[in-house]
Amino acid sequence: MAPILSIEGLTAGYGKLPVLHDVSLALEQGRMLSIIGPNGAGKTTLTRAICGQCTVMSGAIRYDGRDIAGWPGQEIARAGIGYVPQSNNVFRALTVEENLEMSSLLMERAAQKAAIEAAYARFPRLTERRRQVGASLSGGERQMLAIASALLSEPRLLILDEPVSGLAPSMTDEVAHSISQIAKSGVTVVWVAEENPQMIIGLSDEVVVMTTGTIKLHQSAQEMLAAENFREIFLGI
Repeated sequence: MAPILSIEGLTAGYGKLPVLHDVSLALEQGRMLSIIGPNGAGKTTLTRAICGQCTVMSGAIRYDGRDIAGWPGQEIARAGIGYVPQSNNVFRALTVEENLEMSSLLMERAAQKAAIEAAYARFPRLTERRRQVGASLSGGERQMLAIASALLSEPRLLILDEPVSGLAPSMTDEVAHSISQIAKSGVTVVWVAEENPQMIIGLSDEVVVMTTGTIKLHQSAQEMLAAENFREIFLGI
C-alpha cells in the first residue's frame, strides 16, 4: 500500500531562511505518528510545510500520491488534510456553536447539521459549552473545539501541533483520549509533542525524533519506549 504521506528531500523555512534540511519520511494510512525533539528542532515548521504555511525550497510532499508542495493552504485542506496549530486555533469572540458553523460554512445545511452533531457526540464537553464564546473556554476546551472544527470536513490526515501542551493533567488525559479515538477510527494522525512525550508515544504507532531541522530517528513507538536512553533521545543529545 502506498503511504498516505510521503516527504522526500524536503528543505523548507521562512523567506529565504531554511529551517528543515533534506527531510524525508513516509506514513501509511491509519497510523499515528508522534514527532518529538527539543525546542527549535523544526517540528512545527515540518507541520506548517505539509499544510502550506511556510516556504518549500526543494523536495516533495506527497499526499495520497499527489505532490502538494507549494499548494495554498486552503487547497491542501480541501484535499483532505486537517491542521490544528498550537495557538490561535479558534474564534475567541464566537460561541462554540458559531465556531463549528464557521468551519462547516461550505457544507449543505443538512450535512452541516449532521457534522456538528457528530462533533458534539465526539466531544460531549462542547455540548455543555455550545453557547459560550471561545475566550471563556479553558485551554483544553479550546483544543477540543479546534480539533472538532478540523474534523468537520472529514480529513483523512489530521495534523496536531502540541495539542496538550500547558493543559491541566485531567484535561491532558481527556484530550489525549479523544485523539486516540480519532486515530482508532481510521484517521491518520501526526502529533507534535512538546510535553508528556512518553504518554503520547504510548498512544502512537511510530515516532520521529527531530533535531536542528533534520530527522535523527524514525522507529516504532514500542522500540522508542524500550530505549534505555529515551531522555537523551527526546532532548536530541
